[in-house]
Amino acid sequence: MGRFSTSIAAVALVTGAASQQFDILRHVGGNGQWFPGPEVTGISSETPEGCTVELAGFFSRHGSRYPDRGAYNGWVDLQTRLQASGNLTTSDPSLAFLSTWSPVLSDPAQQIAQISPTGYKELHAMGATWRLRYAHLYDYNTPFTMWANWYASSPRVRDSARLFAQGFIGPNATTLGTIYALNASDPASWMNSLGTSDLCPAYRDSEGAPYTTVWNEKYRPPIRERLNALVTGFSFTDDDVSSIPYLCGFETQIAGRRSPFCDILTEEEVLAYEYAQDLRYWYGAGLGYDIGKSTMLPVLAGFVQRLVDGPNATYTTSSNTTFVPPKVIANFANDGQINQLIAATGIFDNEPSLSANFSDPDRKFRASRIVTMRGTVAFERLSCPSAAATPPQNQTYTASNSTSPNTYIRLLLNDVVYPVANCADGPGSSCSLAKYQSIVQGKMDAVGDFKKMCNATNPAFETRPVATFFRDDTVEQGIPIKP
Repeated sequence: MGRFSTSIAAVALVTGAASQQFDILRHVGGNGQWFPGPEVTGISSETPEGCTVELAGFFSRHGSRYPDRGAYNGWVDLQTRLQASGNLTTSDPSLAFLSTWSPVLSDPAQQIAQISPTGYKELHAMGATWRLRYAHLYDYNTPFTMWANWYASSPRVRDSARLFAQGFIGPNATTLGTIYALNASDPASWMNSLGTSDLCPAYRDSEGAPYTTVWNEKYRPPIRERLNALVTGFSFTDDDVSSIPYLCGFETQIAGRRSPFCDILTEEEVLAYEYAQDLRYWYGAGLGYDIGKSTMLPVLAGFVQRLVDGPNATYTTSSNTTFVPPKVIANFANDGQINQLIAATGIFDNEPSLSANFSDPDRKFRASRIVTMRGTVAFERLSCPSAAATPPQNQTYTASNSTSPNTYIRLLLNDVVYPVANCADGPGSSCSLAKYQSIVQGKMDAVGDFKKMCNATNPAFETRPVATFFRDDTVEQGIPIKP
């Protein structure tokens, strides 16, 4: 079995149809539980022969959760309309359950927006998997530092970090672990948090509009008409069409059994919904939105500098103390920030813009494969002494002396290796770490003045910020919490 097989065994999809050729739960965008992505790039996830992972890190979305208040209110509205119909009948067995359906939450007042038991399972398993995968990067029973977005609306991001720590560190996690929850709305967090867009007034997540609007008007009405032809006593709306796969994903992981909503749509209809999710993330918070694809660049630059500094780096903090950072660099945030970060990495830089009128079945960007619950973008610093790579000529590098021509970086999305555009000539399609730092700096240069980009007026904000929290455990915006 391969190096990543433990993650597949530990966090299997909760579905009776997982063995079938088409599984809707792998096509519901950001609304599905975690699964290891399909190896669409054809690149082995094993460490390239002759190489050693010297540092590893990740940015992960929180684990599977209960719905937010707005989504739950929509479920209640659907139940109310179904009950008000009084006499819903259908000849289609897949719709018969609707006459008695009710939302699966047992205690909404306590559960709304919180991590669900499937989330507990995902995150504990993730911690144990990372501990086994990178055992050489953590000394048993020693202190371990992590970071999370504070996210005032819900503790789910902080709780995800806590659950991961319990799986990674083990029984002594509360004693040994410290999570610095970064308050992204604190002015001290200017481009130095895991929610940088919070202090960027110009940032607006449009949820993909107008592209999603065009696509929704194209794909939803035919589905609505098909479903309404199968029932009497009730009329589906276009919004109901979007709710069906959403409910499939959420109900399955909340209840721990396949939701009947998963059996309503055809494969073609599910793929149309999946594309709506792609448009939502591409244009709402990613590569199709100039500000969205840039807001996490300072964080990426700071993270890459940490990789460049190497596994033996120590730092003097802003409080004049010494910080020895971990060799496994764990960060938790929300789907928007994970999507922003992925847009900044360069993985999809050569991909064509997504069309509002048709979906390309061969597109590389699919939200279902990258921003699922617990969706994770991971980085490895590789040392490959046997590699005879030579940096390209006429390239300016800003890396420190801790790198060499045989030091590389590799990126993985949900455990699948994705090469960086125009930089995949290293072992296992990795990229020279020095060259990658130069690529990131080039993206920073293209933005130039981050204050201007964000229309930020605080005079204390720097125009060219770089995140420092990876090398400073005393930053003002960091709130220490225990696993």
